[in-house]
Formats: sequence, structure tokens, C-alpha cells
Amino acid sequence: MKRRKRGTWAAAAAVVGALLVSAGCSAASADRAGGHADAEATVLTLANPGGSVEPPQLVAWAKRVDQLSKGTIRIKFRDEWREGEAQPEVGTLDDIRKGKADMAWVGARSFDRVGITDFQALLAPMLVDSYELETKVFQAGIPAKMLGGVRKAGVVGIGVVPGPLTRLVGTREPLVNPDALKGEKIVSQDSALMDESLRALGATPVTAPASTDLKSYGGAQMGLGAVVGRHHDRDAKYVTGNVDLWPRPLVVVMGKAAHDRLSPQRRAVLTKALEQTVTQAVDVSRAEDRESAPTLCRLEMKFPSASSADLKAMESALKPVLARPRKDKRTADWLEQIQYLKETTGVGPDTASCPAKSTTASPLEGTWTRTMADGDWRHWPGDETWTERPPNGTWTLAFENGILTKTDPNGETERWPYQTFRDRIHLAGLFTFNATFRLDGDQLTFGTFDFGDCTDCGGYAVTFGGSKQPWVKTAAAR
Repeated sequence: MKRRKRGTWAAAAAVVGALLVSAGCSAASADRAGGHADAEATVLTLANPGGSVEPPQLVAWAKRVDQLSKGTIRIKFRDEWREGEAQPEVGTLDDIRKGKADMAWVGARSFDRVGITDFQALLAPMLVDSYELETKVFQAGIPAKMLGGVRKAGVVGIGVVPGPLTRLVGTREPLVNPDALKGEKIVSQDSALMDESLRALGATPVTAPASTDLKSYGGAQMGLGAVVGRHHDRDAKYVTGNVDLWPRPLVVVMGKAAHDRLSPQRRAVLTKALEQTVTQAVDVSRAEDRESAPTLCRLEMKFPSASSADLKAMESALKPVLARPRKDKRTADWLEQIQYLKETTGVGPDTASCPAKSTTASPLEGTWTRTMADGDWRHWPGDETWTERPPNGTWTLAFENGILTKTDPNGETERWPYQTFRDRIHLAGLFTFNATFRLDGDQLTFGTFDFGDCTDCGGYAVTFGGSKQPWVKTAAAR
């Protein structure tokens, strides 16, 4: 069975659907979302250097573009753009300048790699440390004022949307103070300011792809959703729960030639749609953290907190990092404005921790198997287009402590955090998987599958259902 790659935004994909539906949107990419089939549409390709899952903040924007333009502008995501590269976003900027795609999203952090420092006040270490403050900063219009600088990269800035907060992830020990970070190699991506900040904390930054195995490093700086989406629970043990290093705002840029081809009215639609997506983007980012933290806890990761002394030591070590940006008058003004918003908002850092463990076991807890042969497989009704037959042999579903592990006869495994309610199961992973289930003694069957707007997930209805043969619970080892 073909397996889809997980991406940085995989955790958010599980929660964004409900948020988008509540706002009258769909979680599908705009080129699949439709809604105005009779309108002649201009399709704009958007390079996605974030893996195989589109950032949900931009899925919401793409849907809003479709709505505001009445179907005359569609955004088509081109996923896995420069996947596996250490600096995919810097390369993506060059691709857009050369016209290899109409548009792209690039992390605001990456622009200082090409000499553009306009976003550094937004990314100052441990300054914007809560989603409430990030919202205030965007509502004040500060990121929009920074956008003009991207023209120096040979592209046109369309807008900026809020993104997830970034945390310290430790492989061998908690990274709660400069002493713990001293001498450790920390995986980072695409930012001179962030590398400088990590050095100030005593660490050695290493530029590497987001999917890099962390076992050879002391840790990484990344959002909770990326830890889940990139399976870093397998090679890391700790997330510092009360240290928010910086946000990860997303900047949408467009090639000059593609921009020139659009009428002023259509350019205005792209910008207006981004402006109208800010609140939704924050909600999605906050929901991503809220979903990811308990998932990582179930995967046995720990969320230690830095003490007051630890936090003061970090803040003291980071003070010299801001000395250079403050020499630029505009950056100094923006830093002052953000600091004022922080003080008047009166909200401390957003924290992540493990919830109290539930004492109620899932009715599915345990291991279930079924052995399949050629004659046992059938298509799920409504999914006649799926033609790839799964491998024959024994399949296993292991439900343990809120995690489902599916193993096929070839030994390939996939894992999802899951929840059950009455006769329904919800899986939160690369895509949203909802289904009904039925227990009859030691036999389990699934039905009524719903994969949201995932257009190539029908194979899972076959491997979980797809047969009259039930799953049979195995006896627990004594």
C-alpha cells in the first residue's frame, strides 16, 4: 500500500478541519475545494517547502481567496518542494524569483539568510512567547509593515500570517538553561538570528532538514506539531514546556512576472484574504499545540519546566543578540512596540505540559489481528477508484495508551494517536481519520469511514475495513 509522507504540519491537519468548517471553510487545498465550478479560474501554483501536508493556516487562506474571488482565483499547492534539503526556504525564494512557481510560503526567519532583516523584531528570542501576544502584534499591523523588505529578494510580498511557537527539544536531557545547552549541537533551519541566539545560549547550531534523525544531536528548535509530524518522539525525550523561543510566521511571496499578470483587483483579493485569515491562523496554531502536547505525552515524552533562575539565565545570555538589531531604527521601534504590547497584555509565556492520565481504558485497548488472502479483500462502498491491493498475510492493530500502531504483513508500521467515544474512533495524524466500530466479544469491525477532504486515503478504508473478516483480539501475554 502506498504510504503518504508525514510533514511538519501533520499534527495540525487533525484539528484544522473542525476549525475551518466552523468558519465556513474546507480543509482541502483550494484547487480541490471547488465551489464555483462554472467560473473561469486563474490557477496560481504555490510552492510548499513544508512536506506533504499544506500548512493549515494557508489552507484557510486559499479557501478565503476562492470565496472572495467567487472562484476566479484558485491556489494549487505544490507539496514537498525541496523536501530533504537543509535550507529549503532560501532555495524556494530563489525558485520564485526565477518563476519556477507563481508563489510560495517562506518562514519569516529565513529572510536574514539573504540579507533581509526586517522581520527580526518579530523573531526576537523569547519576546513573542504566547499566542495572545502574537495576535496583538498582528492586529497592530507590525508584520505588514515589515513585508516591504522582501522586494530586495526579487519577489513581491503578498502578506504574513501567524504561525506556531517554537520550543527547545532535547534528545538526552532537558534543555532548560544555558548550562544544559552548553556544547550541544542543536538542529536549526534557515535563520541567522536563530543560530546567533542558540550560540548565545551556549549551543552549536546545525543546519539540517526538519526530518533529520536527532539521535546524533543534543536536540532541536521546532514547534510541537513538527515534533509529532516528523516522528521525533522516536529520537528525542524532552520538550521544555515553558520556554517559547519565537513564533514561526509564514510569509507568502509571489514572483514579479506572476504578480504583474494579475489585475489590481485580483492582487487585492490575495492580500485581503490573508488579512482576514490572521485570527483563524492563530486558532489553528494554538489548536496544533493543544493537540500535540498530550499526543507526545502518550508517546512518553517529558515536558520539564525551566525554573525562574533558568529563565533569567537564558534572558541574560540572549541580551547581546538584540544589540545589533536595535541599531536599525525601524527594528528598534518595532521591538519597543512589541515590548509595550507584551507588558500591557499581561500574559506570560504559553506553556505545554502533560495532562493527568485518564483512568478509563479504551474499549479497543489491546492487540487485534486478521490474516488476509486474495479472496478476502474487497473495496469499500464508494471507493471503487482505489485499485492497489494490500499485501496478504497477517495484519496487526495495537491499541495502547492512546496510540494505535498498525503493522502490515511486510512489517511496515504507522502510528496514530486516537480517541474513542461510544462507537466512534478519531485518529489524529497525517490526516483526520474518523470511523465507527463494532465490538462483538473478541471481534472488531470498522465502518462509515470519513477521511475529510483527503483524496488519496481510501486505501485505509480497505485495510481497516475492506473485508467481511473481522479483527480478532489476541490473548494478553502472561
